[in-house]
Amino acid sequence: MPASSQPQLEDPAVQAGQLIVRLGMFVLAVATPCAAIVSRRALFSLMPIGAVLILIGAALTPARPVGRRLLASFLTPAGLAAVFLAGWTGLSLAWTPWLIPGGERFFKTIGTFLLAAAAASLLPPRARTSNLNLLPIGVTIAALATIAVAFLGPSWLVAPGANLEGSTLARSAVDLVMLVWPALAALAVRDRWASAGAVAGIAAIAAIAVWTPVALAAMAAGALVFAVSASSPRPIGRVLAIVFGLLFVLAPLLALGGAAVIGRMANAPPVVAPITLWAALVKSDGLRLVTGHGVDAASRGIAAGFLPAGSPRSILFEVWYDLGVIGALAAAALVASAFLSAAQAAQPLAPFLLAALTCGLVIAVAGLSTAQLWWTTLISVVALCFSVVRKGQYRTQRPRVSLLSDERSRPAA
Repeated sequence: MPASSQPQLEDPAVQAGQLIVRLGMFVLAVATPCAAIVSRRALFSLMPIGAVLILIGAALTPARPVGRRLLASFLTPAGLAAVFLAGWTGLSLAWTPWLIPGGERFFKTIGTFLLAAAAASLLPPRARTSNLNLLPIGVTIAALATIAVAFLGPSWLVAPGANLEGSTLARSAVDLVMLVWPALAALAVRDRWASAGAVAGIAAIAAIAVWTPVALAAMAAGALVFAVSASSPRPIGRVLAIVFGLLFVLAPLLALGGAAVIGRMANAPPVVAPITLWAALVKSDGLRLVTGHGVDAASRGIAAGFLPAGSPRSILFEVWYDLGVIGALAAAALVASAFLSAAQAAQPLAPFLLAALTCGLVIAVAGLSTAQLWWTTLISVVALCFSVVRKGQYRTQRPRVSLLSDERSRPAA
């Protein structure tokens, strides 16, 4: 062992820092998905605890140019789009009718993302195998517990499974479907594909046991994207960037077109009623289509009765109604940049990143109330877990035995 590395390994502060970082990862990867089964508020407490533990553990390790890396992440196309979207959202507080609750949600959301970004930047440059193992272990335990609770748990915890707003177990199924992707990636970077398949199967069984259609559809979409992008992620990433980017930009036109088609139907099903309501709002909004009604206007307006109870809950509607065309363009740029950046990641991480992005957007577009803090907190946990996997991609290829034997048989100079 080189003499320069020996003091670092024996330094009690460094060892304590590594232990604290591992404890933080345990909170994020194991405690969070398990606690979500019985408590919808556990996520709000455990995510900051895990991130702060990582920050404390990193502070005990030798200093690294963290500030430069954190600044560099914000200077990427995705980072710049996120900064602009956050700035425009903060500016919309000037005209939102819900200044105090909107401002509270805005600062909580920004604080959550900044905490996750700081923790990701302070992670050790190389993730230990023990930290990577925590991701599939946590998902497996949470999936088995979800299956047990779905069949044996009390009725107040289980029903109604399809109602994400009223069912703790259904919301935990969404958490599980999102967290399974970094867990699978942690196994894939070490070529444990059989274990990855087993973890994916257990997570799918858990989602079926709870029977949450949104989670099942999102997981199926993510699996499809993973399958088609496994060999060539970059072209698939470009296609997904275009599709979801245009979806954000053209959402009001799609609502108007859908309403025109629905108007010609003799007996339109009730499920398409939100499209008609959105089209009516598009026609009456006028200049508000440019600026939006301000942060938190959609969700607060529905709860207060200013908007019809059947208004869309999709993130597309919330972005357009709250932030207008400027916010929609910024959101489209952010989503497209995220897909392009994920597609450029190293193999085998890129397909899992694309699958996770697709899974999350399907959930958000399908109508889950993503304006709530639990969703942004969940996204932060998933991003932190992927950061750990990305730092665990070193030494994924072992030297061949023939090369080692050739090296040993070579005569000394």
